[in-house]
Amino acid sequence: MHTTDPPDFTAMDDSALIAWRQDMRAELERLAPKSADHAALSALYDQSATELVDRARKAWSKAS
Repeated sequence: MHTTDPPDFTAMDDSALIAWRQDMRAELERLAPKSADHAALSALYDQSATELVDRARKAWSKAS
């Protein structure tokens, strides 16, 4: 897995972000849990979760 160019989650629309996360969940399940690739991808996955939560928070505050 090549993770030197991390995706810009802020530039993705909601559908693209969700699709990226789905693909990466599948890849995380495939990788050995203690491998360097798993750790790097897991960190990116966590960053995408932060973006997802930020978007949900903004949407929720607009709806309130």
